[in-house]
Amino acid sequence: MAEEENVRQEMTTKLEEQSAQVGLNISREKAKAMGITQCSSPQPIAAAQGNIEYVERFTYLGSVISSNGDEADINTRLAKVAAVFRRLDVWRSSMLSLKIKLDLYTSLVVSTANIRQRNLEEYS
Repeated sequence: MAEEENVRQEMTTKLEEQSAQVGLNISREKAKAMGITQCSSPQPIAAAQGNIEYVERFTYLGSVISSNGDEADINTRLAKVAAVFRRLDVWRSSMLSLKIKLDLYTSLVVSTANIRQRNLEEYS
C-alpha cells in the first residue's frame, strides 16, 4: 500500500531483499499489482524476475477485489449464497418449520443483498 509510485518500488525492493535472506523470492507469475488511481498507465514495479503485472481485478481468499470498486465481489457472493441455498434444499424439508426456513433465507440471502445495496449506495 503506497500512494507514490517510487515508494511502491522501494517497498518491493525491500520485500525482495528481506525475503531473499530467508530463501524466498517474489514470483512474477503469482505476484500481481493493482492501482486504485486515476493514472491510466502506472509505472511498472520491477522485481528480480521482471515487472509485476498490473491487473484490474483479482480474487483473494474468495473475495473479488477490483480497482474501480464495482460490485463484482457482491455479485460473486450472491451467486455463491444462492448456489449453496439451492443445494440445501430447505424448502422441501418437512423437518424444518417455515420460520426456520425463512430465518435461513433472511440470514443467508437477504443479508448479502443488503450488503450489495449499501455498497451500491456508497459508490453511486
